[in-house]
Amino acid sequence: MLRRKFKIDDYNKQDPFDDSCIKFFIVYEGSDREPNYFEAFKNVFLEEKKAYIHHVLEDSSSIKGNMPKNLINRAKEFIKNPPKNLKFTPSEEDKFRFVIDVDKHPKEQIIDLKEYSDTLLDSNIFISNFCFEIWLWFHLDEQENISAKKSKEIKTQLGDKQNELKFAAFPHNYMVMNLILKAIERAENTDKDKNNYFPVEKSTKVYLLIKELLEYSILNIDVEENN
Repeated sequence: MLRRKFKIDDYNKQDPFDDSCIKFFIVYEGSDREPNYFEAFKNVFLEEKKAYIHHVLEDSSSIKGNMPKNLINRAKEFIKNPPKNLKFTPSEEDKFRFVIDVDKHPKEQIIDLKEYSDTLLDSNIFISNFCFEIWLWFHLDEQENISAKKSKEIKTQLGDKQNELKFAAFPHNYMVMNLILKAIERAENTDKDKNNYFPVEKSTKVYLLIKELLEYSILNIDVEENN
């Protein structure tokens, strides 16, 4: 079993591609934990003949920066000038998924990103408040045990929790189905305003993307929504 973190060269390798599979283009704010997590998730759980994830990364784009406006421009550049080694041509009709944190981003830029996402045929944004580490925390513990008041603090608290549980190898220790299903349950229970794309503090909408991807799992996981 792989125990290393993924590097930029590991992403988007041109494996055999089936035109009939569903294409997900995930545009990240983060350049490390988020794509590492989803790359591992793809490798462990997704049926490659059913779903394909392409990571739209800052390191492979001329658009630098992690502000919401940069994600808009990165997606536009990707659609207009896709990488030459792609075996298919992305279009606005494909599934675009934006993964972003609240952090200190101006609220109006997040609104702009949501409005841009809504102009695409099949697109959505998945926000974590404070940051992606909230989603990771839900694999391990309850929301009520988050003492952090801001993004930097939850990263430290998560690190302490990982050390306590001897989670030495990120992201592979997280690729356990019962942990992921528990994270979905916790995130769903803390999502107090499900009709709002913007999550309440110490919660995340990433669980919605994970539930969607699990529809293409090799394990045939049926994730039901809590009432």
